[in-house]
Amino acid sequence: MSEFLIRVWQPANIENIKSHILIVGDLTADCGHCRALGLKYAEVHTCPECGNEFMFITARSASGNAKSIGGVVRRIKSRRPDLTFVDYDDFQALIGKQTARDFFG
Repeated sequence: MSEFLIRVWQPANIENIKSHILIVGDLTADCGHCRALGLKYAEVHTCPECGNEFMFITARSASGNAKSIGGVVRRIKSRRPDLTFVDYDDFQALIGKQTARDFFG
């Protein structure tokens, strides 16, 4: 039986995700909590700077409507099946809303 990737929407605590997310760039990743740079996403389980455990992962290259997104997600998930993949665009939109709410609230 073949496995396919599918987006599933569920309620989530954005602050929890922000504190425990690994943001994959072109070559390395960043800690979503302290912004530590140059992390090897396939190997690191906790941030060497702040010590937070990673539970979520996202990728800047997995945004928009490009057909290549599935390949990016599949590659990352094959290297880090222990982490929950979060859509980058959704994550950024929610962080922006939270920042605006905090600023004006």
